[in-house]
Amino acid sequence: MDSQTALNLLANADRQHIVEELLENGGRSNVGVLSQQLAARRRNNADELQQEQARLELHHNHLPRLADHGVIEYDQRTGAIVLREVTELEPYLNEITRKRTVPLDHHADRA
Repeated sequence: MDSQTALNLLANADRQHIVEELLENGGRSNVGVLSQQLAARRRNNADELQQEQARLELHHNHLPRLADHGVIEYDQRTGAIVLREVTELEPYLNEITRKRTVPLDHHADRA
């Protein structure tokens, strides 16, 4: 994977979050868990509709993109996600994470 492809994959905060979560959790997760996390990132108390929207974004956008580039293996039938090859992404992920100035929950409602 070239650097432009890696940067394009990680240009989206949700895909960054997916890779970071997989790295932190032994390389495994599932669509249910990730959709809850993504919905919660956007709102402090994500409701069922927001979780379903996050699930659809994962299923139709983020996970297929990551799978197409060999970063993850995604079983659409079971929802299982396994981190496969992140070596080429790690330098960019770390750089993007260090430079992030907006917290992960930047969409959250503020009191």
